[in-house]
Amino acid sequence: MDRSAETVLDEYLVVVARAGSADAFRRLAERWTPRLLRHARRVLLDADASADAVQDAWVAIAKGLKRLDDPARFAGWALAITSRRCVDEIRRRQRLRAVVSEAEASEAAAPADDPDTRLDIGAAVARLPPDQRLLVSLFYGEGLSVEEIAAALAIPVGTVKSRLHVIRQTLKTYLQGA
Repeated sequence: MDRSAETVLDEYLVVVARAGSADAFRRLAERWTPRLLRHARRVLLDADASADAVQDAWVAIAKGLKRLDDPARFAGWALAITSRRCVDEIRRRQRLRAVVSEAEASEAAAPADDPDTRLDIGAAVARLPPDQRLLVSLFYGEGLSVEEIAAALAIPVGTVKSRLHVIRQTLKTYLQGA
């Protein structure tokens, strides 16, 4: 198995942090916070909410690090925890009825079938429901394999594949202006 020096360093930091090193945990957080923030921003589309979700994720990571059996699985595990915190934030917004999507506002302002208002990829992804943005972020943004996503979200590999297929078709429709 080919492993990069970055992956080996992450595994080392996980092992040492699990043994109680605050410095190793701090270095792990420094290395991974930017990546977790990017992921959360792609899912939540809100920098402040993303920062809160990642902060909550680090609390959960700190509490659960000793239960992580395989340090090589840290990436998927940390992204899954962050994803769950993002889902929690989305649910909180829905409960408060405070969700006013920029994608919905722009859709109402400009008809999708007007050729002058064709969407770019970022806007098309923003129109996806949060659970679909989560998969797009994990697969395309974070580069996780279908198998890693399935493990992180505790769903079958076939389900990940079929959902990604549906997402691709939806994005194609959005981008074609239909």
